[in-house]
Amino acid sequence: MNLTEMAAKLSPVKKVVAIVLALLVMGPAMGATDRFADSQTGLTYSVYKPSNTLGLKTTKFSLLTCQPGQEDWIFVQYGGTKRYLQIMQTMGGAKCSNPGLSKYLRAALVNGNKAKVYAYCDPTQMSEAAYRRCGTEDIARVGGYLIYTTKALKGFEATEIQVQGIGGITYAQLISVAKSLKTVKASGNTLAQALPPIMVDPTVTTDVSVRAGRSIVLTVTDPAKWSAEVMIAGVVAFVPGGDQGGFITNPSLRALVSGATTVKLVNSDNPTKVYQLEITVTQ
Repeated sequence: MNLTEMAAKLSPVKKVVAIVLALLVMGPAMGATDRFADSQTGLTYSVYKPSNTLGLKTTKFSLLTCQPGQEDWIFVQYGGTKRYLQIMQTMGGAKCSNPGLSKYLRAALVNGNKAKVYAYCDPTQMSEAAYRRCGTEDIARVGGYLIYTTKALKGFEATEIQVQGIGGITYAQLISVAKSLKTVKASGNTLAQALPPIMVDPTVTTDVSVRAGRSIVLTVTDPAKWSAEVMIAGVVAFVPGGDQGGFITNPSLRALVSGATTVKLVNSDNPTKVYQLEITVTQ
């Protein structure tokens, strides 16, 4: 599976904290096979596929790395960059990502499962009174999501599902999408996965060797504040961190071709301090 970096942007009121591995790389749009069924082939928790996507077409489908020792998780997006629907699935109890800066509104019943309903009402962007009034009707305006865990089915583990809408998708529509999710049968075809990235703390590490096609994840605080200067263009590519359409990603360096280069990294909070990485890329 050829991988591309995720480029969708969120409303500024939406903030999400994610595991550092979460969205470094994303898959292309749906191919000829059923990727839900392909994903089920390699997973021990049940995979669910929606029959209702509000008329929005699939724009991203990825099987992503979770924490070490835990199974990969599924991220799917329908729609564009302004109005879109996202469905995320993990093994029940696994924390591959953590939604944040949202207001819990109520519980809802989805196919016999108790779901928690949240809206991205940001107390830093509105008055205290407006925040108190924030309800399900505000989901269409600021975005929101449902999150719930299904019961374990025969032969499979339980699944945690998050159904999220941004850009005018209503609470009722989120419910209708969630209710349309049904289990799939494994296709027997394993969905190709990306090689796991190399984790590097640039404040400690100065030399890195990596194979072409892999990524170097920079384990830093305030991911959006980091920038890079690649001294020899074309050896590696810098991928900025920050808000990436549902999750906060760490900055990373994508190894492109064999060679060697120096990369100078700077945090905007301390622009005079330069962290230097000597990177060697092999085939």
